[in-house]
Amino acid sequence: MKNFSLKFIDVMIGIVLGLGFQWWLVLDSTWQYVAFIFVYLDIVDNWIDYSPSLKKFPPKREIDVFLDLGIMFTFFLYIYSTQLTIIYFLTVFIVFKILDYFWLWSSEKEYKSTGIDKLFLDTWMRFNIFEAIITGILIAVTLLFSIQPLIIIIIFIVIRIITRILASLRYKKVHFV
Repeated sequence: MKNFSLKFIDVMIGIVLGLGFQWWLVLDSTWQYVAFIFVYLDIVDNWIDYSPSLKKFPPKREIDVFLDLGIMFTFFLYIYSTQLTIIYFLTVFIVFKILDYFWLWSSEKEYKSTGIDKLFLDTWMRFNIFEAIITGILIAVTLLFSIQPLIIIIIFIVIRIITRILASLRYKKVHFV
């Protein structure tokens, strides 16, 4: 199951990224272009940790495969949502973080991780919760105060960059490299 899952997910990530390019022509506002470019960078950044993690923690049960598929589907929606509304975009991100949290939690429980592996998994579980909550707050602020989507997307990107840096500092390196 280990090699199948990794190869399957590698193909899925390629399909998701490839299909996403077709929507570039549909975008019509600045926030959408900024979000679209950021989403591609964010997915690649996620893949830098996710792919080696999948090698280290291959799925043992069917639920793990479904979590992998769910994550790939949310990557697809993450790209697709850039052509919709800022609320939809942020909501998809929250769903991704929830699925990723459960993938990390399942990996930690299945493999009874210790040391740097446990630190890596715990760090991202905490940051997933934090990012989901902050993104929920951004949704509320957007709905309550009618803030321009470009401002919200810039705040979102800054938060993502900060959390990525803080997470890497917490476990002292880019994991599995």
